[in-house]
Amino acid sequence: MALPEGTYYITARLSEAGRQQIKGVSFPSVQVSSLSQAGYAPLQFLTAGGLNTSAWLSGSEGVALVVTAQSAPLLITTFTLSGQLSSSISVGVQKLGDEMMPATLDVRLIAHIQRMGDRAFAGGEWASAGDHLFWIEAFTVGGSPELAEGLEYCAANPIDPGATWVKAGTLAGISGRGLPLLGAGFRLVGRLANTHRVDYAVRFLRQGDVTGQDGVMCRSSQPQDPLMALKVAVLPR
Repeated sequence: MALPEGTYYITARLSEAGRQQIKGVSFPSVQVSSLSQAGYAPLQFLTAGGLNTSAWLSGSEGVALVVTAQSAPLLITTFTLSGQLSSSISVGVQKLGDEMMPATLDVRLIAHIQRMGDRAFAGGEWASAGDHLFWIEAFTVGGSPELAEGLEYCAANPIDPGATWVKAGTLAGISGRGLPLLGAGFRLVGRLANTHRVDYAVRFLRQGDVTGQDGVMCRSSQPQDPLMALKVAVLPR
């Protein structure tokens, strides 16, 4: 990443869910350094231990650096273990004196799938039974702390056709009773709605894909059409 001249502050948001430590190294993790380039000087990162040519970001604090015309490009390297979601890491680069650009938030969707139980999916990833024709009975969405008060969603089923809106972290639908979802919607509220948008899509057995945005309820035009897959992402406006 080639940065214009200026002073920058770099932070990383690392999900606590599924974190592991191997030989003193925590995963997921982020390292910032320089991309080696002839004729350019390595970046110097100001950390609690002084100036260094590289730094590890734990999520608890950030690092500062000064970029000049002779500075090498910034290199950001992320490290995850097998099974950890790539969306568990969100890195922010702020030029001091400028407004911080809102980051893409970590979204984790837990879908309760017919005959399969709970399965976890990353933001923007289709939650489904794959090649099996099993419907989704219920789901829960979690992730970045901002979602707790800023994200709401609903799920229609034969018992609750009107679809009750619930807050992030709450189960939408009914698991374990064999009842398919018949629709779903997502919306942002409060301060989060000013900086981000929620994009989502739903796939029905007969209707196919229906897309929605910011509170639009996705339903099939076919009666009692079971919901087979859905995806959701929270993105900067």
